[in-house]
Amino acid sequence: SEDGSGDIMWVRFLVDSGYLYHAGGFYVVFSQTPTYWLDNCLHRKPLPDNLPEEQDKLWRIKRTEQGLRVTCNGVTVLDVVLSDQLCDDSDWKDYWNKEISGVFFDYWDTASISYRTRG
Repeated sequence: SEDGSGDIMWVRFLVDSGYLYHAGGFYVVFSQTPTYWLDNCLHRKPLPDNLPEEQDKLWRIKRTEQGLRVTCNGVTVLDVVLSDQLCDDSDWKDYWNKEISGVFFDYWDTASISYRTRG
């Protein structure tokens, strides 16, 4: 998607504990100034200015031990360490500290065409 399209990319992390339960997620709105959210942590912040301009974007979204790393077309656009100082939601640890078993793209996602996971 390109800036200003209004498309949404929304990836959620899953925990399999007998039923599927989400464990945080990453959400981008491709507005004139693209913004992102971290589910159950941080609300609506502008993405850094280094987002590649190509319309076709290959994203890598990785949960790290301390947070989240996001690359787009090989460029690191976000590398955050989650903390009480960063997160607006006081219960962020209840979600982001869980071991994940998979991902899914929310039904609001209008930007993604396909995905693959790495083992």
